[in-house]
Amino acid sequence: MKRLIIFIIISLFGLTIKAQQANKSVSGTVHEQATKEPITYATVKVKDATSKLLAAAITDEKGMFKLDFTADSVTIEFSLIGYQTVVKALKITGASTNLGVINLQPDAKLLKEVAITGEQPSISLKLDKKVFQVGKDVLSQTGSSLDLLNGVPSVSVSPSGGVSLRGNSNVLILVDGRRSGFTQSNALDQLPADQIERVEIITNPSSRYDAAGSAGIINIILKKNKKSGLNGQLSLTGGVPNETRITPSLNYKSAKVNLFSTFGVRYSDYDGLYTSNQSTNDGGTTNLLQKRQVEDRHDDAKMLYFGGDFLINKHNTITAAFLNKTTNDHDK
Repeated sequence: MKRLIIFIIISLFGLTIKAQQANKSVSGTVHEQATKEPITYATVKVKDATSKLLAAAITDEKGMFKLDFTADSVTIEFSLIGYQTVVKALKITGASTNLGVINLQPDAKLLKEVAITGEQPSISLKLDKKVFQVGKDVLSQTGSSLDLLNGVPSVSVSPSGGVSLRGNSNVLILVDGRRSGFTQSNALDQLPADQIERVEIITNPSSRYDAAGSAGIINIILKKNKKSGLNGQLSLTGGVPNETRITPSLNYKSAKVNLFSTFGVRYSDYDGLYTSNQSTNDGGTTNLLQKRQVEDRHDDAKMLYFGGDFLINKHNTITAAFLNKTTNDHDK
């Protein structure tokens, strides 16, 4: 009997020690001060009075974080490349503390541009937008602009070609900062990815844009030849089971004029199986709607895009462009 009592006391003592190993909790959300948008991948560190690291975390897609530690007096540091580091000294009195919203503002030294270098595409953070430079991978050289957009963080493309930003399809798509015939999804699929220089994501557009861009703006910047004189390019793409793309382009540039043109032809066959499940609850009764769609289609498309930039002075340029596209999409 004595042995049993001693065993219970030791077990309870062990549980008490374990509970005391992490009896403090701090949580909150990190936002960008200018746009009030959540900041993803910000680093949050908790240190004690001797600057010893007690805990660390990365903010999630909503900018939220939570850290567990034991000390009562701590220093919490919030940092992300391109932003000023925020440091807060705290005296923790309760078991759980919510810091609310922590605002980070861009570093003045890196105000013009902060580039995160590494594998392409590189990401640049600016005050009003995020810029994704197009890389030299296979997808960027052979796919369509929809293929490219589907690889941009926060952007998704549905099987039917619909573009959404952070899950919201109410997005405005611009080409070179202007509305264009390319902004329709069937036209974007005809725009080769290798014609795109960069993609700009604006999640907090100004009031000059209408409600069509309430979820944000995707601005596609096309490549413009920087060499003077006449230049051309021919792109040929083949795929399995049947994918053929031919895209010639021609460009002429002088000191005051930049003329550009692109012609694209695409022949493709594609098979698809799309399924969706939708459930509704009506007065305690759950209804489940399942949809299954099988596609076996052939697609012929042609696109002609040409225009010119006319330089007035260093700060003003007039651009005129023309787009014509035809698509023949039918079941085989």
